[in-house]
Order: sequence, then structure tokens, then C-alpha cells
Amino acid sequence: MTIIKDQQAKYLIKSLQHHPSPYLIFCKEDGVEWMNQSAQYVFDTPSIKDINIAPIVSSGSSKKIEAIGSSFQSDLELSLRKIRFFLRSRIHEIPLDKKRTFFLVEVLAQSEAALDALKNSIACLENDRIDMAYQKQYDLRTGELVSVEALLRLRDEEGNIIPNNLLIPLVEGESLFSLVVLASMQKLKEIFVFKKEKNLDFTVYLNVSAHTAMQDNFCKIILDFVKENNLNPGDLGLEITETAELEDRERAAKYFENLKEHGIPLALDDFGAGYSSLSYLRDLPITLVKLDKDFSRTVSEEDTQELVRFVVTICKNMDLGMLAEGIETKEQQETFQKLGCQSGQGYFHHRPQFLKEFKEEF
Repeated sequence: MTIIKDQQAKYLIKSLQHHPSPYLIFCKEDGVEWMNQSAQYVFDTPSIKDINIAPIVSSGSSKKIEAIGSSFQSDLELSLRKIRFFLRSRIHEIPLDKKRTFFLVEVLAQSEAALDALKNSIACLENDRIDMAYQKQYDLRTGELVSVEALLRLRDEEGNIIPNNLLIPLVEGESLFSLVVLASMQKLKEIFVFKKEKNLDFTVYLNVSAHTAMQDNFCKIILDFVKENNLNPGDLGLEITETAELEDRERAAKYFENLKEHGIPLALDDFGAGYSSLSYLRDLPITLVKLDKDFSRTVSEEDTQELVRFVVTICKNMDLGMLAEGIETKEQQETFQKLGCQSGQGYFHHRPQFLKEFKEEF
């Protein structure tokens, strides 16, 4: 007899059927036996046959479980059709009688938006809806192309671009996002093939958050990519967005120094916004400083110009490159050039393009 036919379990199932959090019932003998409507929505399936869960190990004593059950948090290994990943979950081990227990699995998510992000990430992975767009970066004095920023793009089922702020910050703490990064790296290979075909010389900077870059397996992913694609030093760079994850300077410095030693230049993205700190430039092996686009928006103001001059001086003294983001007008470009900023990017120079369009300009 399956667990879900038990009268006690039926009451639980009825109460959780329409709960906004995804719930699954897992039995050691029979695997996944039930999921509620929220789980069906997130995993995009009404069938429990599409889902497998790795064996769950109880964390409570047998006496406690027999009496009142136990509850604990765990990274649950889940297989869903084509992909396998871990999900942060709260697991409740619930007794039916002295001999039988089952696990009620609650997928942890901060909000409805986080569940949508999880659902969209799974769908993009399974349906190959992950792509890269490329935006050129120019020398402001000569107009020469110096580098390119690679930007992750995910599409919904209708082909529309899902705004990154509605997805990445909500799922990058999950191991699922590592699969998204791996899929984007597969797409990134295409621009390096094109570069070699045309004998082009510029750095391709992959844009990643500090949260992603500080994950334990990220360094290996990047170094394996460089080796597998026979890239030269400077072919691939990383743009690291300033966030609170960089506060562990010692760990970040050690981590990024390993990448730099393997010929991967590091740019500090969105400098001057959010968690900005000049000490990042002292403590981390940065090679390029990217001024936040808000500097471009206000660069006509004297206060902003003074700040830009200050950063220019620091970069010169520390032998760092400097780039202004978000340049949208000729006037903004000319002002940055006069202030001593070396390079820039923005809609005035080039809008992000997918590779097919990008190739047509060479």
C-alpha cells in the first residue's frame, strides 16, 4: 500500500494541495509519490514519473521520529527529466506508525518571484533557451575595438528575453544556476571560434556576479574552459559585479589571483555603485575598473567630473585600465575622453547583439 492511500497522509495532502510552496511526498521504498500544484507548476509536469529524488538520510533519532517526527534543512538532489541539480529544501520526516515513516519535502523559496525564476531556469535549460549577447568596448581616443562584454540572455517560451534582474539574483544561490553557467559557456565557445577564424584580437569579458564567481566550482569551470578551447592569455576575461560577497577580501583575493595567474584579466564592474570600496582596488588583483553607468548619466555635472578625475588618477597610479559604462551621447564620450578615461561602452557606440548579427560587422 502506498503512503498516499493512508488516511493520515490524505489529510496532509488535502491541506497542502493548494499551498503556494512546492511540496512533495517521498517514500524510501517507492520514491516520489505525490506533489502539490505548486510543485507541478515549478517543475512543469503533472507526472511524478518525471521526478526522482536521491535517498534522504534521516537526521533525527528513531524514538523522536516515532513520537513526533523530525524536521531539518538539506540540499536535496533532484533529477528532472534531462537535468540533475540540488535544491534547498526543508524535509519533514513524518511517522505513520512504529514501522513506517515518509518524507514531506518543502522546496524553499523566498517569494513567488523566486519560484517563477526557478521554473524559468529549468525551462531554459531543458529547452535550450540560453544565449549570449555581445557588446563592444572601444578606445575613446582612437575608436579602436579593445574588448567585448558577453552578457547572459535567457528566453521565455515565446522567445522574449527574460530580464536578468527577474531571474539571476533569485536563483544564483541554487546549484541549478551552475548548470545555467555551464550552458552559457557552451554558447560562449562560438565567439572564440569566430575570433580565430577572423584572426581578431580582443578580450571577451564574461559578466558574472561576485556571488557566482565565488562559488567553489566556478574557478574550475573557467580554467577547464580555457584549456579545452586552447585559449591564449587575455582571450577570456571576467567582469565581476561589486556585491557584498566580496567582503571576504582574503578569500576573494586568493580565488581571483588563481584566475589572473592563468591569464584571465579581471574587471571590477559597476564601480562607484552599491557596495563600492576603493580598498577593492588595493586588495583584489583587478586589471580594469568599469565606472557605473550612473557616472555617464551625470558626467556633465562638475561633482561627477571631479569624481571621475579622482578615479582616473588612482587607475594611473595603480596601472589599471578604466572604462566608462552607459555612454549614450557624443557629448558624454567627449567629456570622458577629456577627463582621461581610456575606454567606454554604451548605446552610443554599440548595442548588445547576438552572435549572428555581431559577426556581420567584421
